[in-house]
Amino acid sequence: MPEGEPTGRRPGPPRPKGPAGPLRRLFPMVRPYRRNLVVAIAVSIAALGAQVNAPLVVKRYIDEAIRGNRPQSVIPYALVIFGLGLAQAVMWFVRRNLLGSAAVGLENDLRNRLYGHLQALPVSFHDGWQSGQLVSRAVSDISRIRRFLGFGLSWLVILAVQFAWITVLLFRLDVGLAITTIAFSAPVALMSYRFSRRFRKISRDTQDQQGDLTTVIEEVATGVRVIKSYGRSRERSEIFSRQALKLREITLVGVSLRAKWWSLNTILLNTNLVVILLFGGLRVVNGGLSLGALVAFIQFQLMLVWPVRDVGWILSNGQEASAAAERVFEILDTPADVADLPGATPLPTPAGRLAFEGVRFTYPGTRSEVLKGVDFRIEPGETLALVGSTGSGKTTLASLVSRFYDPDGGRVSLDERDLKSLTLDSLRSHVGVAFEDPILFSASVRENLLMGSPDASDDDLWDALAAAQADVFVRNLPWGLDTRVGEQGYSLSGGQRQRLALARAVVGRPRVLVLDNPMSSVDVHTEALIEEALKSILQGRTALLIAYRPSTLLLADRVALLHEGRIVATGTHHDLLSEVPLYREMLAKDVADPFAAEEVNA
Repeated sequence: MPEGEPTGRRPGPPRPKGPAGPLRRLFPMVRPYRRNLVVAIAVSIAALGAQVNAPLVVKRYIDEAIRGNRPQSVIPYALVIFGLGLAQAVMWFVRRNLLGSAAVGLENDLRNRLYGHLQALPVSFHDGWQSGQLVSRAVSDISRIRRFLGFGLSWLVILAVQFAWITVLLFRLDVGLAITTIAFSAPVALMSYRFSRRFRKISRDTQDQQGDLTTVIEEVATGVRVIKSYGRSRERSEIFSRQALKLREITLVGVSLRAKWWSLNTILLNTNLVVILLFGGLRVVNGGLSLGALVAFIQFQLMLVWPVRDVGWILSNGQEASAAAERVFEILDTPADVADLPGATPLPTPAGRLAFEGVRFTYPGTRSEVLKGVDFRIEPGETLALVGSTGSGKTTLASLVSRFYDPDGGRVSLDERDLKSLTLDSLRSHVGVAFEDPILFSASVRENLLMGSPDASDDDLWDALAAAQADVFVRNLPWGLDTRVGEQGYSLSGGQRQRLALARAVVGRPRVLVLDNPMSSVDVHTEALIEEALKSILQGRTALLIAYRPSTLLLADRVALLHEGRIVATGTHHDLLSEVPLYREMLAKDVADPFAAEEVNA
């Protein structure tokens, strides 16, 4: 597969063989709307009564008013037919509103459930899934489920009643013609069933490919600066074209299958109509059947075509919904491995003693250990800087503090309590995190900062911005705190985004701070200002600081050197510089400022 093209989807659990399997699991979600559904079906059956009575009225109209030469009966019969049509229209209106309300409510419930579960799933899950696949499941797949559960299932019930009712009426009008009609309907029903089974795989493949195409579009939208800066628009367009072509080919297979099914149905059902006209006409001429009965029979036959033909369409929608439910349950069935354990208790305001004891960690789907027995302790109010080469496990280790992951071995504790014994919400309310890659949301500055502490006042926000040296540029924004920063904050510079992320981490005054290279996107002047502010921010807080610049390392009480998944040395920055050659070598490689490099090598 060409470089840059999506490599496929995350494998899910084995697919159920029957179309009802995944959908049956959703039936409990229909229960809150069962009253709407029951009333809608009842109203639909009443509307069907009006519909099937219309041909019977037409029969009497032809046989009595027209053939019987009774002109005074024309208007009454016309009014009855009009009344039946009006009653049917009103009841269809009620049915549509009831089913629409239930369907939209079900869709909203399922989408909220899926989104809530996505929020509960660990970071490792999101590391392994294409975002486009998740978006496709949350939007288009759930819409397919809504269409079938909200309309398709009730429609199947209505069509079954309609088929049975009309079949009885056909036999009452003429047994021979009724047998002929059923004989033609049987192969149509069989073809509909076979069509629905073949359509299931096509539907699943189409939905999977839509997810891949969504991923490509999303990557273009978020990575447009990289694509343009390297002149790769043509290559990305080719990748998009290949994915779009795959979707087109899969969709055309479904279109071809639908066209064949529809054409064969039309031929059979129209042939049936010709047979009815031929033999029914002969029976009318021979006096074995009244003209009104033949007209009514033809109307009933046309009404029977609808459920027989629509069964295939509804079953195909059911197959789409089943494939969609299968894809949704691939997510819902994924356990939230990082979750509150039974008996987990809230964390009161901690002193801040953070300890790693024999911590080992391997990323899911890989074999090599990232952390191989890490041991260190940070005392309350102490700042420990973590230094290591790329890939040594620094960010992984920092991620364990907030339980983005759980260690495979050993334990991480806060105030001598295993983090797994604490509720996630209480733990994370006392841990502030600033990532190396500052993620901002398409919202206002205020909304982004309040993610760090929803109850913070404006004074708290400005204090945090001042601490991160971000207050000046925020005051100069068009609407200050209420200025929207655009998708991922790209309307701001990299340094501004990083300072806002740092302000967000400290706005809640957490007892524990995890700062993952917070100076990576700021200039030297701003770095000096932030470091000066951090001196007061770090006072009285336990802090784990991932850094490589000597000026930042000087903020730490101690420095730990992480090498190949193990802590190989700890001490002050000056002690490690003088005593550990690996430490000097590592900093010399990472430092870009020649004057800072002279400091390291001194």
